[in-house]
Amino acid sequence: MDRLSVVSLAVAFAAGVVSFASPCVLALVPGYLSFISGVPADQVERRWRGVIRPTAAFVLGFAIMFALFGASAGLIGRSLARDRDVLNVVAGIILIVFGIAMVVLPRMGWFQSDRHMRIAKRPATLIGAGLVGAAFAAGWTPCIGPILGGILTYAAPTGSPAAGALLLFVYSLGLGIPFLLAGIFMTQTLSASKWLRNRWYAVNAIGGALMVVLGIMVLTGNLERITQRLATIGFTGL
Repeated sequence: MDRLSVVSLAVAFAAGVVSFASPCVLALVPGYLSFISGVPADQVERRWRGVIRPTAAFVLGFAIMFALFGASAGLIGRSLARDRDVLNVVAGIILIVFGIAMVVLPRMGWFQSDRHMRIAKRPATLIGAGLVGAAFAAGWTPCIGPILGGILTYAAPTGSPAAGALLLFVYSLGLGIPFLLAGIFMTQTLSASKWLRNRWYAVNAIGGALMVVLGIMVLTGNLERITQRLATIGFTGL
């Protein structure tokens, strides 16, 4: 599976949206936006023009970091290209395990907290906001671990650093675009936060089930066959 279909990219984007909807990310969005922009949390929506640029830099920072993770996963997959069938089996099993973990572990209180660097001073430049985004990419790992781990596992069998980077960049868009929208529609974001908190286990269960299905498709080789079929009609990425 060295090419990405629109299905693969759609899965990566959806995984990013589910990551954003996780309680340990969504609940902290107002604080993140306020910190990187310098705009008080209760004024973010009214002063959204002053929030968008630093937020975009923040998103770009973690998108670049995640893309590097994806490129590394693709590079590892390339080094194991001779054992592609074995790699697909292993990746499929890991995806299934991560899908189950998405359902089970949150109910045990795991992966619902972030571990990030304590940065005392607000970034004063867009570059600083981007660097904070890169730092927070690592800090979110315990919170979004099963989802991020699943997408990284999915990137490895591509055997392509470029494809792996693209897959994780699209994942970052799924996580980052809602951040940008939150800066403009903070009131609606807070309302959505309450709605999702009340339904989080159901949303997470759906995401976990989809990851299990994806793992089965990788394990059985069906995903590769679908990708090849889509390639014949031009629906491919890298």
